[in-house]
Amino acid sequence: MDPVGLLPKYFAGEATPDEQRVIDDWLSADEKNRTEFDAFSKLWNITGKVQPGDEINLEKEWRLLEKEISPARVKKISLVRILQIAASVVLVSVLGFAGLKYAGMKSEKAPAAELSTLKMSDGTIISLNAGSRITYRKGYGVTHRNIDLKGEAYFEVAKNESLPFIITAGDASIQVTGTKFNVRAYKDQTEVKVTVTEGSVRLYETGQSAKEAILSAGETGTFDRTLKVVKKQPMLNMNDIAWKTRILDFHNTTLSEVAAVLENTYHRKVWVDPAVRLCPLTVRFENQELTPVLNVLRSTLDLTITVEDTHIVIKGDGC
Repeated sequence: MDPVGLLPKYFAGEATPDEQRVIDDWLSADEKNRTEFDAFSKLWNITGKVQPGDEINLEKEWRLLEKEISPARVKKISLVRILQIAASVVLVSVLGFAGLKYAGMKSEKAPAAELSTLKMSDGTIISLNAGSRITYRKGYGVTHRNIDLKGEAYFEVAKNESLPFIITAGDASIQVTGTKFNVRAYKDQTEVKVTVTEGSVRLYETGQSAKEAILSAGETGTFDRTLKVVKKQPMLNMNDIAWKTRILDFHNTTLSEVAAVLENTYHRKVWVDPAVRLCPLTVRFENQELTPVLNVLRSTLDLTITVEDTHIVIKGDGC
């Protein structure tokens, strides 16, 4: 068996024990083999950005690889081998390199402006906020309970001490055995936020278990994607899960913060005039549609509110 030809299966987790031994023996035989292995590993990580159905720009990805591998290490591989690796990547990309990586994967996505609720095979219930997606591979509930999250979701995890439930949200991971909590992990936000409503949750940097925080019910944890720091706050803001509960509870909350909750709950962009962004609001809403909520804001703070097709504009003369 050609070890290099087995690498795509190896990185996809599809290699048999015999094939894994072939690769292990090949790595031990020569340092140059380790350099080739690292080159393929970089390529595999690049394809990790690709979702099923996406097109791969091979020229762009190869340039990215050249930046990832230091010149000193590239010199350890002959030009012929570099071309062989490149040709292999071109071939497997055309035939479905990304397809192999996502073989057996399932993906569930909530509509753009609607919520979606899923009941998994192990009894776990996952509520997806609008536009959010989870992805998981075959064997869920039997050999693993691992999922990938993009966006926001509320989890009611069925208890299973022997098979932990693990969420990967980019650089952050969350592990539980059975509990209820919310994860907000939008790619355009600088932090991943975990809000625990029942039980306990372990929040840590993906691949770095030393950077972790154990969160209990009523606590909030964040992972700063820029600073790579995990923090715990001994408090819980129920507005963080207002998108699911439809309960908005504001106590001297600034209008800019109120706007952020409205955006996440009603899926409409909200722009607030700087003159009124710090105006405090104390009010509670339960299961209210957007229009009556805006009407209360308008009358309480003497605001001018305009509802456009895609966004809401809030203006005022000040507090």
